[in-house]
Amino acid sequence: MNQATPAFRIDQEGYAAGLPVCTAVLGEGTVTLKNAAGETVRSIAVNAPETDPASGDAVTLVDLGVLESGEYELERGIDRRRLSVKPRAWNAVTHALIKGLYFQRCGCGLSPEHAGVYAHPPCHTAPAAEWEDRSVRRRVTGGWHDAGDYGKYTGPGAVTVAHLLYAWKLFPRGCGEDLNIPETGNGVPDILNEARFELEWILQMQRSDGAFHNKLTKSHFAPFIMPQDDLEPEYLMPVCWCATADAAACLALAYRVYRPFDEAFANRMLLAAKRAWDWLQAHPDYVPFMNPEGVRTGWYGGRSDASNRFWAACELYAATGEPAYRQAAEQLYTPKIPLLEFGWMEVGGLGTLCCLFDLKENAGDVLYTRLKEDFLRRCEKALTLSKASGYGTALEPDRYVWGSILPVMGNAMAMIMASLLTGRQDMRDAALLQWHYALGMNALDLCFVTGFGERRVMHPHHRPSGADGIEAPVPGLISGGPNKLFCMPQTKERLSPDTPPAKHYLDETPSADTNEIAIYWNSPAVFVGAYFNTPA
Repeated sequence: MNQATPAFRIDQEGYAAGLPVCTAVLGEGTVTLKNAAGETVRSIAVNAPETDPASGDAVTLVDLGVLESGEYELERGIDRRRLSVKPRAWNAVTHALIKGLYFQRCGCGLSPEHAGVYAHPPCHTAPAAEWEDRSVRRRVTGGWHDAGDYGKYTGPGAVTVAHLLYAWKLFPRGCGEDLNIPETGNGVPDILNEARFELEWILQMQRSDGAFHNKLTKSHFAPFIMPQDDLEPEYLMPVCWCATADAAACLALAYRVYRPFDEAFANRMLLAAKRAWDWLQAHPDYVPFMNPEGVRTGWYGGRSDASNRFWAACELYAATGEPAYRQAAEQLYTPKIPLLEFGWMEVGGLGTLCCLFDLKENAGDVLYTRLKEDFLRRCEKALTLSKASGYGTALEPDRYVWGSILPVMGNAMAMIMASLLTGRQDMRDAALLQWHYALGMNALDLCFVTGFGERRVMHPHHRPSGADGIEAPVPGLISGGPNKLFCMPQTKERLSPDTPPAKHYLDETPSADTNEIAIYWNSPAVFVGAYFNTPA
């Protein structure tokens, strides 16, 4: 393994043959790239780099061009760092990010056959009570633990599934391998098998009138115990406008994806999506979700449901072709819809994906021609951010927030979309820099995916990883990364106030604000990885 060096930051999983190779170089001097035979391949002078505003580093991005497959070494003075170039360099990490969701499964045991040393007995199988009427109890099992805790949340789950389904729809060769999960070999791609595990749970979260419960959690987060030891009662929390719209959108999308594999399952999802939309139409006035008194689990409420309804209308139009859904989407499409957002709070980017890559010209002048122009114009901001960063990271210094990996991967998704729509290589290359960021080309010299990279996350805020007695964390989980805006007091105490935003990070289990994992951080990384992992 390479010794850590102050001079070079690289993609620690290697670089893909046929794509440009880029490294971040700290300081100045002549950088020499040598091949395995010790022959000089490139020699590049780096002069007086500018200071990167997010990290405080004097750093320069050095483009090494497209290299032949093989092993190489970077040199500058006494500093050395090896890197590799190979076909499908990111195949393992992309599929591990999908398999990471398997390790988040709830309501079942993880067997040694599929989970190895991370196996555990079934968890969270007892019936849950409705928070508003404790006399009503339902058995709602399955789905994924949302993050480092054991809660399960409808909106974040729907967004996660959508990322996976669009990765499959657009880049099936980049994410379609077997994962060694219980369903492997059943004739359905494993990425869809894993997504279905969450979809079956989402369907259970629908109330009889069509609305969806926001979440299924305890009243408080569990301590750091294994999931099978978390025996406190679970509650179905009140319904949520955003969650209902997200579920409608996700289920309408899933209808189209699963119809060739299981028509009855697909039809059940479409029916549930329509019922959710009808509930939204009958309840047009948005009511923000608030945690009931006495509940301290994840909020996931949202400031508005406009982008959620927009996404739902787009997906339902794609699923049914009914003009009423298109008309609703056109009415909801306003300048305020965030077209580059793919997270749990704002989902306009997912509606954009549906219109530009699924409906295409069938979306009509408003939802294709006008929306495409608007989207591409907004993508220029992401590209500008990347160009302004010493590491090529498309993130403003003040956007290093809780889960900063999400806007980084979201901007990568947007620039991939822009590249596909226009053929622009600069958009593709900037998106690639965001992927490199996740895998180690960053100010921390750290690969944010557990189980990967020379210098990797070892102590994520993740209850099973912290409680199982195994030194290595559960693999295939991506850390939220640096956060200087919404910090916990103990993190502020551990880090100096003048720590730059891109370095405001602790690889420590208690640091939920910088080192938690979340399913909806894994999934946009799957989308990005699937694109770059697709064979040429």
